[in-house]
Amino acid sequence: MTLPDLEPLSREDARLRWVAADDAAVADAAARAEERLAAAEPAERLRLLGYLGNAYRLLRRHDDAVAAHERAAALAEGPRERAVALTRLGESLRCADRYGEAEAVLRGAVAAAPPEVRHYALQHLGKTLLDAGARREATALLEDTLALRRAGGDAALIASTERALAAARERP
Repeated sequence: MTLPDLEPLSREDARLRWVAADDAAVADAAARAEERLAAAEPAERLRLLGYLGNAYRLLRRHDDAVAAHERAAALAEGPRERAVALTRLGESLRCADRYGEAEAVLRGAVAAAPPEVRHYALQHLGKTLLDAGARREATALLEDTLALRRAGGDAALIASTERALAAARERP
């Protein structure tokens, strides 16, 4: 059984948080991931926990999202996997309005991140700092993120950072 891509089932809200555009479809995807997780081999657990945490976050089930991402972070072994797992955990903490915890986790993600995922951790740290009221630092991090993403050439990632940077520049 293949789990659906969550991106087409989500939308970015005014607070730069991804939420379900179709709650029923995301809830169904989460239920399917939960079923698979129960019988998953150890190698698949990390992927399923990341997916499940993201689905919970889209559904605004923040405590469940944090718990799934904490489990994933505990399983992550390599630098890339660890940075991605920590970034997901930090984003779930941000969406739960737990900014201090989110910032600490995301700073760890940035420190652990190899070059190919550094932009991902920086983006979420910047958004967390913006939510926490540290607009200047958030703006500087998002500018760095934008430079990395422009160098990578992914139009969707560039647009995401441009939206976050515009929000940072608009805040007092």
